Amino acid sequence: MAGGGDPEIAREVRTIIAERCGMSVDAVTPDLSLESGLGVDSLALIEVNVALEERFQIVAPDFAAPDQAQISTVGDVIAFVEAQIAARGGRGGAP
Repeated sequence: MAGGGDPEIAREVRTIIAERCGMSVDAVTPDLSLESGLGVDSLALIEVNVALEERFQIVAPDFAAPDQAQISTVGDVIAFVEAQIAARGGRGGAP
């Protein structure tokens, strides 16, 4: 993920992933692989998707699906969420 994104969104995405995957937020770094780094199954990734959709009012893809190979790290998820928010013109959801 390239720098320059919204640090608050990045923190919130990392927190959601950490909570759903039983990890500390500090361990959920942008370069962490969704597949091998999180050490969770596809059900946990679905829980992450649902939490991101609810929090940011976006439609998130199934990050574990083969056709979503371009979203393979936590940083990719952060960039995806930021792009979805930017596409609709602002932040979504209540903190």
